[in-house]
Amino acid sequence: MTVAPRDVPKPPSLVGSVLPPVLFLLAAGVVGPIFLVMGLVSGGPEAGWLLPTGVGITALDVVIGLLLGRGRYRSAQKLYRLRKVGRSAIAEVLSFDHTGVRVNDQPMLLLKLRIRGADITPFEVQARETVPEIHLSLLHGGELPVLVDPESHEWEIDWDAARSFRPAAPTSGPTPADRLAELDDLLKRDLVSREEYDAARARILGGI
Repeated sequence: MTVAPRDVPKPPSLVGSVLPPVLFLLAAGVVGPIFLVMGLVSGGPEAGWLLPTGVGITALDVVIGLLLGRGRYRSAQKLYRLRKVGRSAIAEVLSFDHTGVRVNDQPMLLLKLRIRGADITPFEVQARETVPEIHLSLLHGGELPVLVDPESHEWEIDWDAARSFRPAAPTSGPTPADRLAELDDLLKRDLVSREEYDAARARILGGI
């Protein structure tokens, strides 16, 4: 099954990638800004520890937010680049294991995939990927849509396309009943001997 090409998004914004995690951490770790303000407005030696403590906590929140934002920006840049020059392809899920690590409250998994597609030589990859919990069930489907750079083999799971993606149904071979019927027809047309018929019939029945 092929995946329809998607529209190329707008180039990612560095500020738009960095600002949300910084603001979130400052809001979640509000004790830093509180100590900072209290240290600025309070007087007296007993409150002298508030200002440096507030500065330290606030600075730590900002640094962590900048690191998270840089990761978001790089991921957005990669996806933007792949949607410009990449090809839609299929990733066969060979295996996946939980690492016990969570990023932004989403599980990080160790994925082993075999990627194939038109004009793309099949190749296998193993990587740690953060998988949204709402998409975990898609891994059991056996296949995922991906975007691939055919030259560098850089890839990214296309989670937007995965929501409407349906893996190709596996083709099934003839059933034992079909094989027995075909064998009976060969015997009636004298295309196999009785000995060959009995031996083939025994093999079919033995495999049920």
